[in-house]
Amino acid sequence: MKNFLQRSILIALLFMSYFANAQTSGTATGKVINGKDKSPVDYASIAIKRLSDSSTVGGTNTSATGTFTINGLTPGKYKLYVVYLGFKTITKDFELTAAAPGINFGNITMEDTGVTLNAVEIKGETPPVVVKKDTLEFNASTLKVKENAVVEDLLKKVPGVEVAKDGTITTQGETIKKVRVDGKDFMGSDPLMATRNLAADMVDKIQIIDDMSEQSKFSGVDDGNREKIINITTKGGVKNKGFVGNNTVGYGTDDRYDVNLSVSRFNQSEQMSLIGQFNNVNKQNFGGGIGGGGGMRFGGFNGGPQKGITTTNMAGFNYANVYKNGTIFNASYNFNKTSLFNDQTSLTRGLLGSVNTVNSTDLESTTERLNHRFNATLDTKIDSSISIRWQPNFTYTENNGNTLTGYNRQVINNNTVGSQTIGNQALINNSTSPSINNSILLRKKFQRRGRTLSLNINTSYNDSDGNNFNKISETLSINGGAPAASNTDQLNDQDSKSISNTARLVYTEPLSKTLSLELNYQNVYSFDNQEKGVYDFNPITGQYDLINAKYSNNFENTAYTNALGFSFNKNEKKYNWQIGLAVQNIDQKRFNVTNNDTFDRNFVNLTPSAQFRYNFSNSKRLRISYNGRTSQPSISQIAPILDNTNTQTLPIGNPDLKPSFTNSLNIFYNNFDFASYRSMFFGAFINQQFNAFSTQSVVVVDPARPDDYGKIEQKSVNVDGNFSANVFGSISQPIIKGNKLNFQIDLRGGYSKTTGFSGTLENVTNSYSITNGYKLVSNLDKLDLIAGISGTMYRDRYSVNVNSNTKYYTLSPNIDISYLLPGSIRIQSDLTYNKLTGRGAGYDTDYTLINAYVSHLFTKSRITLKASVNDLLNQNTGIERNGGANTIQDLNYNVLKRYYMFSVTYSLSKIAGLNGNSGQQGGQRMRMGGM
Repeated sequence: MKNFLQRSILIALLFMSYFANAQTSGTATGKVINGKDKSPVDYASIAIKRLSDSSTVGGTNTSATGTFTINGLTPGKYKLYVVYLGFKTITKDFELTAAAPGINFGNITMEDTGVTLNAVEIKGETPPVVVKKDTLEFNASTLKVKENAVVEDLLKKVPGVEVAKDGTITTQGETIKKVRVDGKDFMGSDPLMATRNLAADMVDKIQIIDDMSEQSKFSGVDDGNREKIINITTKGGVKNKGFVGNNTVGYGTDDRYDVNLSVSRFNQSEQMSLIGQFNNVNKQNFGGGIGGGGGMRFGGFNGGPQKGITTTNMAGFNYANVYKNGTIFNASYNFNKTSLFNDQTSLTRGLLGSVNTVNSTDLESTTERLNHRFNATLDTKIDSSISIRWQPNFTYTENNGNTLTGYNRQVINNNTVGSQTIGNQALINNSTSPSINNSILLRKKFQRRGRTLSLNINTSYNDSDGNNFNKISETLSINGGAPAASNTDQLNDQDSKSISNTARLVYTEPLSKTLSLELNYQNVYSFDNQEKGVYDFNPITGQYDLINAKYSNNFENTAYTNALGFSFNKNEKKYNWQIGLAVQNIDQKRFNVTNNDTFDRNFVNLTPSAQFRYNFSNSKRLRISYNGRTSQPSISQIAPILDNTNTQTLPIGNPDLKPSFTNSLNIFYNNFDFASYRSMFFGAFINQQFNAFSTQSVVVVDPARPDDYGKIEQKSVNVDGNFSANVFGSISQPIIKGNKLNFQIDLRGGYSKTTGFSGTLENVTNSYSITNGYKLVSNLDKLDLIAGISGTMYRDRYSVNVNSNTKYYTLSPNIDISYLLPGSIRIQSDLTYNKLTGRGAGYDTDYTLINAYVSHLFTKSRITLKASVNDLLNQNTGIERNGGANTIQDLNYNVLKRYYMFSVTYSLSKIAGLNGNSGQQGGQRMRMGGM
């Protein structure tokens, strides 16, 4: 009865929405032409405002033929606006009645003028979405957020964008890996530095871009190497000399503290930002630290809390500028020091046919990380036809860890305990890892349009030097026999180096106005060395000076890759396509320095690529892409170097490992209705692998190896038949007109087939997941609401261990609601209920998280006082499940519990016309020429 009532309400809401739209069937149509040559004006901005209250009731862009249609108009008096950069703005008053609900303006002629984009502004509401060539542009003024909000809060209001608890942003099935500000890189390639530190009230538009490679942007020929990025365009007032940012100091119970510093200065094209963060409440507004969101790994469940308790100290600076000669320069430096305390228990089951393992552990660790990062970009012209782009990057990391583990390792033979190992381990790790990356892109344009030559050279060097002290004390009992004790006391000294250099030469030649040919050559050199020396403690000398030959080794891997390819590229107004093929030759040399053993191999592959894009209209698009690619195994997968610091598994490299080959097919469709604010997108990612990297797992049951008895020996192997498919879709439908309240439906499904070996038996794992979510998002002046519910079903089927087949579920309803009371007082609460079932005793759980605050804004002084509570019911729980072809692991870990905090926030707003405390709720403008 309850489910029936919920469904009935949902259907009624959708029906009322569509019924309301059906009652407003008035239409305005026309065609925009150039007064000079009578040609159609493509992508002109069209808006209709109601004369009675100046509100915008519809907006769109003209099609390739210059036509436009705006539906959903009720009887009344209106004004039509037609705007295009470089043409004189046209306005026309008109009236619709019940007897004449439609109007056709016929040909609307636009005349040349000197009007610039900045001069064309119309006050009022702004259409929420504009579709450009490879860009979805969302107007921030239509997204209402709370005062002192950051960019991440805006992104949570964007249809089709998901923001996980750890800050990871996904949209249209892809993860955002880079955020730019006004087209310039911000703090390197760390999205969190922008989304969690920059103030929302400085944002004019949010652009989601299918970004081409720099080489493709220059040549104009799409090489298929794209990544999805976000670009934040700032408001006009921000660009004209001003400071923005929110700065907060907070202190709470249990000595919890939270300090955030964010100051940005903009002066036309110049940007400077100073960011700092200091807290012990598990907040990290940057990447590269330790800690991070927990949660289900089988389907991307992101509702789990962060593992452990993290103390964070971070400071960063970013500078960017575009100089008068067109030179682009940006640089950033970031320093962070983090410390993580983790206390967890785990239960790991090895699924290996008739012989299985069960490992239970109790772990306590403290891990500290020190990180320095420097990034820079210089893009300049040498002369009118030659330009160069230089991007150096330097990273230095120190890791120090101290881990104490108690464990019980059992071998199960036909449901009977065959052996049991009970032990304790103390592991101390120390390592340093400097890394240098350098990219140079040299570009040449010839006189003939479309003829280009470019050379891209990418070089990287990584050097990791580490050591650990490994002390293990354990007792082994086989088949109920007398326990045998053993002790390990070792120093592991490991040095890993890698060098790679990739040079890619591309020549493009136009064959016609719409068809071009690309010729490309790529040369790759890579070298990896892993040297490990293990020394046993010598009780006579009191030093670690007894070399352990079993665990010591020195291994080198060198690969030379040469690839020669071509592609044809067709670009039309409605569609474009690309098809290409490359021949790739790989020479490998693997050298075991310890044994003076050399192994040479050669591979030849064909790597095809193709893509097709079709524009049904400015708002409706289809994209299909395919590529084939090879992947080289890592040195840890091929080096025969044993590692006994893991008390559960014993990895073994395989020098015979071949490169893998992957076929990838991606399909994506989107549709946005500007007038009604409806949007939808659907997509699929499909991957097929040959010679995929997998493992052959064997339980060590040799009494002659007591130190390894009961461990799972995992050897890297190649397998065929691996396959994965992920489909996803999202529909966004306003319930209240004007996008005041938006209803979103999200659906994701995943299937994967992975192959491993349980001993000599092939173990095929078929994994399924289905996620369904519903969400309400408000864009109201005083009420801020994000409410939803999502659930996921996971199912895993094993060909060898059918009795270990699993099915489990997650359910997570949540609501984040706040209201602005008179006197600038805001009350807020967010509630999340998590229910996890199907995992077994001790790991099935349900808990409720409630966070809340009361704040008061002093408008004149731009100061906000806030009293807040985290985890009001003190129920936060850390539960996680991980799995692979032959293992299932359940974790239970410590999390941050209830605390109270009082904080003060000072908001900078030294910019004319920009209210630093109003979020996106102040005056709104519509830049017609920039739509």
